[in-house]
Amino acid sequence: MKKVIVVGQPNVGKTLFCLNFAEFLGMQSVTINFESYERGCSSRVITISEARPLLVNDHEHQTLDIQSMVLTMPWGKSVKQFELIDTTGLADRIDFESQIRKAMAQTLQFMRQADVVFHILDCFKVAQLGYLKGIGEIDYQIAQFGQLKKGYIILANKIDLPQAQEGLDRITLEFPGNKVIGISALTKKGFKEVREVARQLL
Repeated sequence: MKKVIVVGQPNVGKTLFCLNFAEFLGMQSVTINFESYERGCSSRVITISEARPLLVNDHEHQTLDIQSMVLTMPWGKSVKQFELIDTTGLADRIDFESQIRKAMAQTLQFMRQADVVFHILDCFKVAQLGYLKGIGEIDYQIAQFGQLKKGYIILANKIDLPQAQEGLDRITLEFPGNKVIGISALTKKGFKEVREVARQLL
């Protein structure tokens, strides 16, 4: 089964994207597998509507576990399964909390094992702050690594917000030669294109 990992800085919308993309593919409930350095492994069957308020908020590093789920996608007359992996946000700075450092290390470990990388950037932030502050050094490092994979896609999130198109254009210029899709993890805008690209890579 192919592994699709979702990576990016903290608070760019990784978890919301994963949950809403699962819902977009027709899943009403999912089995989420949690993997942590400190707590080990566990799993939980939960509806998407229940998962959103539990797993998504504005707190930085809300996600400290690897959170994965197996999703199905229409494939001709049948379906194809793949594993979608949500991760801890990666930051330029070294965090003083050991739990966060370990969680970031775990993200890097899983990224090495993944077949496809969905790299989420905040196009609204880039529009507001410019690419020097809106795109972190870690994003360039993710891009360099992701391009070594069979599939590397940049998802420019928050395209539903005012002036975000300017940020999307800036991201496209900043990462030439890479596939960039403008999405809204909140409204599911752009998800159809993400699905079609994923079908080509899986």
